[in-house]
Amino acid sequence: MLHAEPLAPVDGRDVFLNVPFDTEYAPLFLALIAGLAALGRTPHCVLEVPSGGRNRLERIFRLMESCGASIHDLSRITLSDPQGVPRFNMPFELGMAYALAQKASHDFFVLEEKPFRLQASLSDLNGHDPHIHDSTPSGALRCVLDCFGASSGVPSMSALESLARQLSKLALKLQREVGVTGPFHPYIFRRIVTAGIEIAKNRSLIQ
Repeated sequence: MLHAEPLAPVDGRDVFLNVPFDTEYAPLFLALIAGLAALGRTPHCVLEVPSGGRNRLERIFRLMESCGASIHDLSRITLSDPQGVPRFNMPFELGMAYALAQKASHDFFVLEEKPFRLQASLSDLNGHDPHIHDSTPSGALRCVLDCFGASSGVPSMSALESLARQLSKLALKLQREVGVTGPFHPYIFRRIVTAGIEIAKNRSLIQ
């Protein structure tokens, strides 16, 4: 049974990322981190939760529960190799966020690659229009602005794209150091988030 009460106070600046972990998605993942950092938000994801263990699902829920908002990308609807099965993690965690939003102050946002496809893949969500990223980093940054950008004092797209490029360079460097092929690694994720926030502060994008 999932924990009924928040483990820690909710931080409205924290955002849980529920996204695909594959090579093609890596540039979008880094763009989401850059966009959130530039808007004074702190990204979190399941990479912070140790793999394995009987309480992994509860710990994921607690992490999501501690965030004021979450982003859920449902663009991976095709079968995945090598098992040839659909990916259920993203819609499952979206369901957790929907349940959480019914009892707590939690905002959730849905991303998709293509317009209107969500109406076929998850018709129960009709009425919650997804934000379309077109499978591009600029599209992912646009989605972040649509979800979290205020009417004034928002960094320009060029500033967000510049930060995303810098984080991409850092990610490649860290990947070579660690010996992995993508940024979906706990150590790399922590380093990138910390760097994104520090760079945003140094560029006066946030205080």
